[in-house]
Amino acid sequence: MRMESVRSGGKIMNRLSCVVLLIGLVFAMPSAQASSNFNLNVSDRAFGLSLGTDLTGTGLYGSVGYLEHRRRGSVGDAALELVANANPGGHPIWIGLGARLVYADASLIHESGSALAVGVSFHTTWVGYNRLGFGGHVYYAPNAVAFGATDRYLEYEAHFGYYLLRHGLVYVGYRHVGVAYAGTPVITLDSGVNVGFRISF
Repeated sequence: MRMESVRSGGKIMNRLSCVVLLIGLVFAMPSAQASSNFNLNVSDRAFGLSLGTDLTGTGLYGSVGYLEHRRRGSVGDAALELVANANPGGHPIWIGLGARLVYADASLIHESGSALAVGVSFHTTWVGYNRLGFGGHVYYAPNAVAFGATDRYLEYEAHFGYYLLRHGLVYVGYRHVGVAYAGTPVITLDSGVNVGFRISF
């Protein structure tokens, strides 16, 4: 019993250390005159947070994130995206193309591993009423870019929200995160509705 308690305590400390490290990495990035974002969302059994900033004036955007589910496991990631307005002549639609290096720990089956997931994200506002914002992303890593015990990884998310402030969005979202390891079916690390906010500074 004592050994299990020690292991549990060590696991919690490792996850807290990951969160602190991710926060430090973002604020260590070059950010002169750059726009940065902080995102936090929660559901009944999970929470997710991310920090991101513009790395260059040409649309290169870097971020780090962490997702924790109380029973199923956790995911940490570091991402690079090229973000641009895909509709410069009209209503802005922001599209991002990039990659995420993810580390997924499935505590239910005591497996963990990493993958390089590639994907796309988007965000826009309602035409004629820019207080309503919506967006989402999809990231996928097939076996060819999965490492260690990881076989493949899939994450997708969508959100719809309201800008209470010019740079502050509150939203309702849906997220699904699944990972397969060698010899296992797809393990769902998180799936369901969450609420959260995103602020830009």
